[in-house]
Amino acid sequence: MKAIFKRYGVGLIALILVFGTMIFATIGVRNFSNMMVKDANITDTIKPRGENLIK
Repeated sequence: MKAIFKRYGVGLIALILVFGTMIFATIGVRNFSNMMVKDANITDTIKPRGENLIK
């Protein structure tokens, strides 16, 4: 086990850093979009206009 970590240790650390960065970025974007929607006072539901294509 020690030999495996010695060989792939830097790669595992880089993988964990990338994974953590992606998680934090996703949470940040979600919070930012929620704040934008709340600040815009969007209360109506979106209703598509046009003809119904499913019959």
